[in-house]
Amino acid sequence: MKIKKKLFHFTEIVVCFAFMAVSMDAWGQKPADPKATKETQDLYDRINQQRTKGIAVGHQDALAYGHGWYKVKGNSDVKTVTGKYPKVIGWEMGDVELGKAYNLDSVYFDDMSNYIRDTHQRGGITTLSWHGNNIATGNNAWDCGQDTVVRSILPNGVHHREYLGWLDKVADFLLNLKDHDQKLIPVVLRPYHEHTGAWFWWGAKQCSPDEYKNLWRMTVDYFQKHHDIHHVLYCYSPSETENEAHFLERYPGDDYVDLVAFDCYVPGKGTSDDIANYKIAMAKNIEIITGYAKKSGKIPTIGETGLESVKDPTYFTEVVYPLVKGKELAWILFWRNAYEADKPEHYYIPFKGHPASIDFKKFVNKKDVFLVK
Repeated sequence: MKIKKKLFHFTEIVVCFAFMAVSMDAWGQKPADPKATKETQDLYDRINQQRTKGIAVGHQDALAYGHGWYKVKGNSDVKTVTGKYPKVIGWEMGDVELGKAYNLDSVYFDDMSNYIRDTHQRGGITTLSWHGNNIATGNNAWDCGQDTVVRSILPNGVHHREYLGWLDKVADFLLNLKDHDQKLIPVVLRPYHEHTGAWFWWGAKQCSPDEYKNLWRMTVDYFQKHHDIHHVLYCYSPSETENEAHFLERYPGDDYVDLVAFDCYVPGKGTSDDIANYKIAMAKNIEIITGYAKKSGKIPTIGETGLESVKDPTYFTEVVYPLVKGKELAWILFWRNAYEADKPEHYYIPFKGHPASIDFKKFVNKKDVFLVK
């Protein structure tokens, strides 16, 4: 009897360790960059641990401006409604490559660096996108009438050397993100996002899958090998995809990616039919990224989403929450609340007095939805 008990106990231990090994392999334990800084590894671990408990709320440009205001110290539409800040804040680097003092939404880069430091201090997470201009035409990122731009900036392309100069300016900004102890602040970068669409010069109709992959790898390699940048986690974030094969068609490889995501908005005018279609698209894409995350060890998240003007007063509790509950997604980032006078309906988080503000507060007060003080 004693021998049988020992054998049974030994078997339990083996099964336990086997399960742990599979679990560790499935969800990933370290950034793709083998030289990632300790702070970056710590951020990676923190994101991974948090998502097993619930989902963080993110908001684009949350500290810089909001509905009807611009550059008010300590302000945030999320904080005005809930009393707390978003756990995740997204920022846009577009125009930094041109050497401008402010980005394409008129946020000064010096201010952005300070906002990122503030977010880091309160235990939040920063994610960055980059709507880089079209180097071939001199127009913005949405100038996508050509199918040779990506090819022209790859090695041996006519704009390759000039584009590396643009990457130098992005690198300078990233290397300027330091805390009060002068340590680099780890951030998440979503380069060349929504590439399965055709509205950016790096989109699916503008370059081949191999050209896109090479653009991604060239960018990451240049940051890491030429600029010694090792405080960045990289997020692969297409727009909606049909299945895993479509999602992976332009995937640069596990060695170049830390998080997998997608961007998806309520289409049309936000009617009930539009919201129904949104639910279908969100559910499908959540299944795609979480499925691949389990197999690859990457961290799944929602890169961008929202309902413009938040026309459904129960959007957060009745539409969003059922979609994300229990999915072990790191965060969901809602798009910006425009401050511009000519964009009064362009907002994705309710502000004080908005009909959906009560619902939003109910959403963030759920035990598995996270903000930060």
